[in-house]
Amino acid sequence: MDPRTPVLVGAAQHTATNTPNEPVAMMTTAARAAIDDADGRLLARLEAVRVIRGINPYNDPGRLVADALGLAGVSTGLTQHGGQEAYDLVSATALDIANGHLDAALVCGAETMRTRRKDKSAGVRSTYLPEPDDAAPDTSYGSTAPYWDDLDTAARTNVAVNFYAMAETARRHRNQESPEEHRARISELWAAAAAVAADNEHAVLRSAPTAEQIGTPSDANRMVADPYPKLMTSNVNVDMAAAVVLCTAEAATAAGIPEDRWVFPLAASGAHDHWQTRTRWDLDRSPAMRIAGRSLLTHLGMEIDSFDHVDLYSCFPIAIQVAQEELGQTAGAPFTITGGLTFNGGPFNTYCLHPLVTAVHRIRETGGSAFLSGNGGFFTKHAFLALGPAPSDRQFEVLRPQDEVDALPSRPLTTEPPAAGILESYTTVFGRDGSPDHSIAAVLDADGRRSWARVVDRADIEHLRSTDAVSRSVRLDPTDGPIPTAQLT
Repeated sequence: MDPRTPVLVGAAQHTATNTPNEPVAMMTTAARAAIDDADGRLLARLEAVRVIRGINPYNDPGRLVADALGLAGVSTGLTQHGGQEAYDLVSATALDIANGHLDAALVCGAETMRTRRKDKSAGVRSTYLPEPDDAAPDTSYGSTAPYWDDLDTAARTNVAVNFYAMAETARRHRNQESPEEHRARISELWAAAAAVAADNEHAVLRSAPTAEQIGTPSDANRMVADPYPKLMTSNVNVDMAAAVVLCTAEAATAAGIPEDRWVFPLAASGAHDHWQTRTRWDLDRSPAMRIAGRSLLTHLGMEIDSFDHVDLYSCFPIAIQVAQEELGQTAGAPFTITGGLTFNGGPFNTYCLHPLVTAVHRIRETGGSAFLSGNGGFFTKHAFLALGPAPSDRQFEVLRPQDEVDALPSRPLTTEPPAAGILESYTTVFGRDGSPDHSIAAVLDADGRRSWARVVDRADIEHLRSTDAVSRSVRLDPTDGPIPTAQLT
């Protein structure tokens, strides 16, 4: 074995239901557990602490974690926001190890939105640790390219549940399903994830609701954006942390870590779709997911169905449907090893650390290989990571087929809505009292350009909710502001 082969030797996760919790403290708890999982023998050899950016005010949380662990002289890293950043960061760290830039590193992340929301409800300020005004990581990871503009903000298509609900409607139309047939199918899909969470000691929702309970709106399961009630949305109301320790095979051997505790990153890949959703060719497809994901599968000479442990990013049901189509997974095949972002809990950008930790322990216990996917934004940024109990026959690498994605067609970015068009997709958004507020529509003009619009007529809203109105003609009235009002014709 190449002595520079990267190995995962420590992995731990921490779910807290007590309040208050603070993110650096939670990361430190997970980090100590991950170091202990590696028999505690690598603490003094850690050279870097790299963190997935969270919803908190820290500019260099890796330094605070390092200080809490008593580590001096280590470098720090911090990602941008994005659900795929965890796998990108782990892959970048494994690549640094393989290329001789690093011998041992800690990667961690935490979110404490449960505490933050409880504090806000109580009218108190959440507690965070002091940090120097000039705090900054030694290395920043990820792109800062914006993937929405003022029109997206005005239309509220920059709210994840709204965009994904529109993609869900587009997929329902593509499948030629009635609203009832579609709701029943995606409820069954999500019930399968709930059953996985029921057996996961780290999951926040372990009650295993049935498909009927998931798909039926109630006081405890209010509608959010049609067709999604609360139990079909990512559950961000969690305090969760996770951490992994990576090192060279040589360092693991020197530390005396038994080889049956080693898990090998085999290869990784990533790419992003066209940044702005108005320019995508289809709302319910992801060419970057297909190209990057299948490039990794081709590189490994495997199909996704041949992996023993699969976790596809599961923020909303449409994300799984698109991933299964783009990656070639058999419908009905297991798609999560945690319960997904609804039932395991979806701590914003750090979720992917949790299936990573789960995969490490499963591979140790039962063998087999793992295929993991992450998604940031709105089918925007994608990352894939494959793991196994034995090293690959080639050096670890990260595939970046971005040029192939960029060469694909896009729709022109327009800021002037047409006077008329056809409905491409839509969703109805609801108030917290469970009543429909308005509908958001994607409208295509005669030249195929996409614009956002609002539907406020009550009869039209009920029509959109009760039938498949995709391809219906609409008139647009731009006098209401940047987002025109649409009426069915």
